[in-house]
Parts: sequence; C-alpha cells; structure tokens
Amino acid sequence: MSDNSNAGRRHRYFVDPKLQLSLALPLVGIVAIVGVAYVAALYLLPGETAIRSMTAEETRSMFLRATVIYFLIAAAGLGFVAIFLTHRIAGPVLVVEDALRAMTRGELDRRLALRPNDAMKSLAATARNLRDHLRHADEERQRLIKQASTRLEANDTASVRDLLTQLANVGSATAAEADERAEA
Repeated sequence: MSDNSNAGRRHRYFVDPKLQLSLALPLVGIVAIVGVAYVAALYLLPGETAIRSMTAEETRSMFLRATVIYFLIAAAGLGFVAIFLTHRIAGPVLVVEDALRAMTRGELDRRLALRPNDAMKSLAATARNLRDHLRHADEERQRLIKQASTRLEANDTASVRDLLTQLANVGSATAAEADERAEA
C-alpha cells in the first residue's frame, strides 16, 4: 500500500522562479522604501532636548502616530503594487478562462494571445494546443461524416462501418500526436 500522506503537498516552492521573483522583488522593494522613509522620519523627529521636555504620554502618542502612518503608507503601497503585479496574472487567467469556456460551447476562435509582460504564457500555449487539437478533431469528424454520407448513398455499407470506427476514435490522439501538431 502506498503512502499518500504527502499527496497534494508541494515540495518545490519555486515552480516558476522568473514569475515568482518578478512579483516578490517589487513587494520587498516597496517595504524597503517605506522602511527607509520610516527611518528618515524617525531621524527628523525632534531632538533629545525636545523629547526630554515631552511627557511620556506625548512621546508614546508621537511614536504611535508615526507607526500608524508608516503602516498605512506601507499597506497602501503594497496594495497598489500587488494589484499592479497581479494584473499580469489575473488578466491572462481571465483570457484563458474565457477561451476555455468558449471551447466548451464549440467556439474555437477565441483569443489566446497574451501581452509581452503577462505571466501564464505556458498555460495559454497549452490552451492553444487544446484548441488546435479540438479544431483538428472537428475537421476530421466532418471529413469522415462527409465520406460516410457519400458511401451510404453509394450503398457501400462495409466501408461505412470502417469510417464509423474511425469516427469513434477521432479526438483520442495521444499527447505526443497533439504536441507534434502543435509544433507543426
């Protein structure tokens, strides 16, 4: 009996390093920028003499306001950068989902091209391969149906049986055959 206790767990966290780093580095950068701004703000706080003249409550309040402002600026910056960066993922996912939904309705002409800086190019390429495979299978079905119809009119039932067998197997190409067609 096999051990399925680790089923579904990923052991490789960098599955697409280029994509993951292109998203993580700007987020780390915004935190660093806001951190530098926080340090600069602390440096610009009133000098030692002014702080000594403040009560403990005034000092605590000043640091609390500075910290709240820091976190608000950091949250706003991270939110903006996160939306900007995830747009490069969410947009392509929407394009691929739209194309896949259209394929389920038999519409094989939906756009699957992505912008140059978009992520998910391999997913879009796989969806294009699927679309091409479905298109090829549909064309093959139409060809076989037309041949079967012509042979039925000629009363050639033996060859119609062969065509029906071929028709039943259309679309069950192996992955290697689909990849070959995609490369062609």
